[in-house]
Amino acid sequence: MTNHRAGFTLIEILVVVLVVSIIMGVVVGSFTGVDKEQELRGFAERLALRIEMARDRALQRNQEWGLYIDEDGVRFAEFDQINAEWLDRVERPFNNESYTTSLEIRVKATEFETQLLGEAKELPEIVLFSSGETTPFEIEIEPTDWATRPWLLSSDGFSRTDLDRVDI
Repeated sequence: MTNHRAGFTLIEILVVVLVVSIIMGVVVGSFTGVDKEQELRGFAERLALRIEMARDRALQRNQEWGLYIDEDGVRFAEFDQINAEWLDRVERPFNNESYTTSLEIRVKATEFETQLLGEAKELPEIVLFSSGETTPFEIEIEPTDWATRPWLLSSDGFSRTDLDRVDI
């Protein structure tokens, strides 16, 4: 007479648990990269939208606006003609935005004469004029933590801000 028991041995259960753990680790690891890409794209889209909103606000108020981009984040400012200085905007959506990930942001903007805006000490990288125009610009946004294609925001000064991926 043979004695057969139905069920799994402890070794079989441990092997199945190990295989499932490895598969879950691979799946979760791949989603982390997607989250970073979505965050990068969201930042680029938000910046393009905020530039267009600031352009509209400059046109509505008949006031020059500027965009500062530095290692801490991006900030918008409005030019005070009486005191000839740039005043940071603090209300949403123009409040300062710090980078949530390590980003390298390269700005190529056309230089303009300081006499257009008085004797301002520190000029913004991009100026949004009260006429609805901007200084022509290209903003390249690239993360430093992982390798991916950078995002490019650009305008010729007359058209809306264009958002695209840079071909490598």
